[in-house]
Amino acid sequence: MKSHIFVYTIIAIGILSIPSLLDTVQAQTNSTNQTSAQNQTSPQNQTMSKDAQALLTLDLPELKDTLMNAKQTLANNETEEALTQITDVENQLLLLKPQPSFATDIQKIKDSVSKKDINKALDDLTKVQSEVLKAETELLIAQQTNATLAEQINAGEDDEGDDGDGEDGDG
Repeated sequence: MKSHIFVYTIIAIGILSIPSLLDTVQAQTNSTNQTSAQNQTSPQNQTMSKDAQALLTLDLPELKDTLMNAKQTLANNETEEALTQITDVENQLLLLKPQPSFATDIQKIKDSVSKKDINKALDDLTKVQSEVLKAETELLIAQQTNATLAEQINAGEDDEGDDGDGEDGDG
């Protein structure tokens, strides 16, 4: 009989301690989530490619338009105008720190144009456009990720702001 009372007492204590255990687990989970969010908001430039970092300071729509215009001009066999536009792109890229990997391709494009190898120049221009789009996509993903993380962090701070005691936190 005493063993049954002992077993029932242990079960009752276990049941009564479950809410406390759940609060502890939830607090640990929130702490882990906040720590991982803080780690992810550390300097994003460390995780971005060199190309994406370089393009942060450029006017991407203008760069893409210039590349497209150069490509169309070159396809129309207007090599002097195309070289001017390609040189404009080259000048923009040469001023960047860090330099994107495709900056060296611009010189190859100019060499191909001067050798009248228009098809090679067009292929290389397409390659540069592709690299710019990859970097732009990476930037957009980083911006979206940071916006989402900022919202999560702000939501977490809103939940923690009031301890429910009606005081201003001094006592």
